[in-house]
Parts: sequence; C-alpha cells; structure tokens
Amino acid sequence: MKPTKNKPYTYTLILPGMLLYAVFFLVPSLFGGVLSFANIGRFSFSDIRFTGWTNYINVLTDDYLSAAIRNSFVFAFATTLLKVGIGTALAVFLNRKLRATNYLRTVAFLPAVLSTVAVGVFFTSAMHPTNGMINRFLHAVGLGAIAPDWLTDPHLAIYSLVGIETWKWSGFTMAIVLAGLQSISKDYYESANIEGASEWQQFRSITFPLVLPYFNNALIVNLIGGLKVFDLVQAVTQGGPGSATEVFGTLVFKSFGSGRLGEGAAASILLSLIVIAITLPTWKLIARKEVEL
Repeated sequence: MKPTKNKPYTYTLILPGMLLYAVFFLVPSLFGGVLSFANIGRFSFSDIRFTGWTNYINVLTDDYLSAAIRNSFVFAFATTLLKVGIGTALAVFLNRKLRATNYLRTVAFLPAVLSTVAVGVFFTSAMHPTNGMINRFLHAVGLGAIAPDWLTDPHLAIYSLVGIETWKWSGFTMAIVLAGLQSISKDYYESANIEGASEWQQFRSITFPLVLPYFNNALIVNLIGGLKVFDLVQAVTQGGPGSATEVFGTLVFKSFGSGRLGEGAAASILLSLIVIAITLPTWKLIARKEVEL
C-alpha cells in the first residue's frame, strides 16, 4: 500500500503546538540568554546596557556560589539515591497481591500530591528544636539527649531537607517503577519457576533488566528535580542558617529579588548547563543497557 500524502489539517494540528512551544519556551530562553549579558537598572528595560561576561564573572565569584554548588549536589545525589531506592523497594513490595495493596499504594503516593509549600510549613513546625512534635516525641520516650536542631544546625539542615524531600517524592518514584513492573509479562516468571530460579535470580535476570527504562526515567526526573530544587528550601530554611542550605535555586531567586536581573539570568543558564552536563550522560549510560520487552 502506497503511503498517503500529508493532509493540510496535519499542519493545522502541529502549528499551534509549535507556536505555544516557541512563545512559552524558546522566546523566554532566548531573552534570558540575552539578559545574562546585560545590566538593567531599577527594573527598567529602557536603561539596558550590555556588559559582556560581567554577570557570569559576578556569579562565579559570589561568596555563596561554592556553598550553593556543594549543597545542590549533596541534595540532588542524596535525594535521588534515597527516592529511587525506597521507591523501587515500595514498587516491588506493592506489586504483590496483598489484601491492602490498593490502600497501601494510595498512602505511599499521597505525599506527592501535597503542596510543597504546605509540606515545608508543616515540617518547619514539626522540626522546631524545642516545640516541634519530633523532638517532643524524642523527649517523651527518653531520647531527649539525642534530639537535634533539625533546621538550625548548619551541619544537619541540608540533610533534614533531604529527609523531607525523600518522604514527599518516594511514592512518585514508586508509581513510575510500578508501572514498569506491571508491564512485564507473567510468562517470563512462569518459565523461570519451571527452571527453578529463586526470587532474587528472577529479579536480577528478569525484573530489573525489563524495568530499567522506567528506572532510568525515575532516576533522571529525580536528579533534575534535585539539582533544580527551590520551593522546598525556600519554604523551610530560605537558604539558612547562614548559607548551610543555599542552593542554585535560592541563589537565582535572591539575584532577581535584589534587582540583579542579569546575574539571575546568568545563574539560571549556568544551572541549566550543569543539569544537562550531568543528566544527559547519565541517561545515555543507563539507556545502553536497556532491553526491549
């Protein structure tokens, strides 16, 4: 059968999507790139002056940059490891036929639908060093001596945020991996049972290789989200105490908030380049090992 020629209505369906993509992504991206090489005084675009690489130099020499990079990497890699590990474990467990499977899946996924700001406000209260419910519970059970200053200790604050992020998004990772598990044909496991393979052997030789594309997607999504984190940090610590939880997102926010639009745009572009440089090779490395169902 000869292929049919493209109909005019095909382009009428594509063009609106391309137009929206250009308006909401390409144009702002290009404007941000131009803005990163300019300086705007008092939020007035009539007083725009191009300054070359000055904004990038200012960002790279910022006193808070080293802390922001370090915290962003710690937060991204720690949360990705925990969310993917816990999410995968939950997915494997809840892929079984249990009496309360649907209820447990709902409970595990529920934090993902909550507002990040609401979650941040709740944990800010719960982790208060004296009046928070977590430390009160530790005092009540006789463990008050180890009750830490969750959000005010400079050495612990970033890891407290890691814990909050892990609690919120592990269920989302579970849903992605669970979708992959449920797409695997039962015939593979029936053949493995006939051959006498153990559950671990089935997981290593059947489950994990076939669910690897979903695992890869979950890994990349969580890694990007960790590197770009802003809302949780801003809602809980605002980058403090000091610069203990300063991340790239808060650095960009403070640059824009103080009227340094060019520096904010430059920091945003640097963040985008870092995200691409880390996630793209990671995705390609794992994608090479994927197998088709």
